Amino acid sequence: PRAPNTLKYKKSDNGSSSPATELKVVQRSVEPQNNKGSLAGSNELIRVTTTTSALFGSTSFDIIYATRVQRRWRRGTTEEGDRVVEGLEIVKTYRVLDGIAGIEFPTSTVKSTIRLTRTYPTRPITE
Repeated sequence: PRAPNTLKYKKSDNGSSSPATELKVVQRSVEPQNNKGSLAGSNELIRVTTTTSALFGSTSFDIIYATRVQRRWRRGTTEEGDRVVEGLEIVKTYRVLDGIAGIEFPTSTVKSTIRLTRTYPTRPITE
C-alpha cells in the first residue's frame, strides 16, 4: 500500500476542541534494499500546519513547521537464529518564516531506534 500524502485530524473532548492539524508530505524519496546489509530507507519532508485562534476575538491563524523524517531499516538474525529488523528514525523540526523553512538549523531533533524480533513458535521463551 502507498503512504498517504496528507493527513488531517481534529480532536474534541467534552465539547472543547483542539486546533485542527494537517500533515502534508511535500517531498519523499525511498531508498531500495541493497546487497550490503540489506539496508532500506526513506526520507520525507513534511509540512505541519496547525490552525489556531487568537486569545481574544474570532481571528484565526496558521502555525507552520517543517519536519524532516529519515528512516533506515536493516534485516538480520540474532545469535539464536531469530529474525530481526532494526530501524533508526531521525526527526528534525524546522521553523518556517514567510513560507521559507530554515533547514540549516533545526529547532529540535529526535533520534529513535526500533528493534523488532520474531521468535520461532517451537522454541520456549526465556526471560
